[in-house]
Amino acid sequence: MLRFSLIILLTLAFSSLALGSSPPASANEIGKFIQKDELKTYRQLHEWTGAKFAASEFEDFPMTSDLLNASYRSPSKAFLYSMTIPGGGQLYNHSTIKAGLFMAIEVASWVDWLINHQQGQKKTDDYNNFADRDWSAERYTNWLIETYGIVSDTAEFLNEKGVATRFTHHLPATKTQQYYEMIGKYDQFRYGWSDTDYLIGQYKSPLRTLYLNDRATANDYFTKAKTGAIIAIANHLLSAFDAALSAKRYNKKQDTFSDVTLRARIVQYEGYQMPKLTLSYTF
Repeated sequence: MLRFSLIILLTLAFSSLALGSSPPASANEIGKFIQKDELKTYRQLHEWTGAKFAASEFEDFPMTSDLLNASYRSPSKAFLYSMTIPGGGQLYNHSTIKAGLFMAIEVASWVDWLINHQQGQKKTDDYNNFADRDWSAERYTNWLIETYGIVSDTAEFLNEKGVATRFTHHLPATKTQQYYEMIGKYDQFRYGWSDTDYLIGQYKSPLRTLYLNDRATANDYFTKAKTGAIIAIANHLLSAFDAALSAKRYNKKQDTFSDVTLRARIVQYEGYQMPKLTLSYTF
């Protein structure tokens, strides 16, 4: 904008000097004047405007978007803003509606994750307490001793055909997540439930069925929580790429001004020397 203002001021100054000078000079006198002052004029114009002019006459030079006060947006900044906080890049691009949409999705997805994760954890605590109350490692061990003559499911025993074999699953020594999963999942551990009796062949356990249903419910909550987290991550990525592309589209529109040129020349008008400015746009 500073360059543009200086050129206009220069035009007005030259016009005033031309109009206030002596009567029209001949063509030869004009030519001598130009040859004498052309280098000085070039240096002054170059110093004042920073534009590159030819020594013989003003050279055409482009009017950039800066002269028209057009602003550009950084796609990388827009991407990083939205990757950090979805909607941040949209605010940078002055798109408040899109920013609000991405932010709303972000909040909703994490709220959904939090609620389902808490419900899943609560259900997990419930079925763990349920197992501590109704499943006994002591009953399970008694079944091993009286049925196979071993005190641990890691020991070798003889199967119905008299062949030495081992159990494929082993009860963990501590109550880990695997411990609570195995006692409900595998039939091997069914005689640890309080409503079974191996002595009379009572192997069906309604308590085990309830326990498995509670575990399935807890897993459903955790799956929903995982889905909420995935949506949140996808929202970050989608918001980031949308912000970067929007910034690029905006910059492409601003590049329209690169087709605008401003030409400055010394011309003769009614016997006077005057600067001439020509603004053109290429379609």
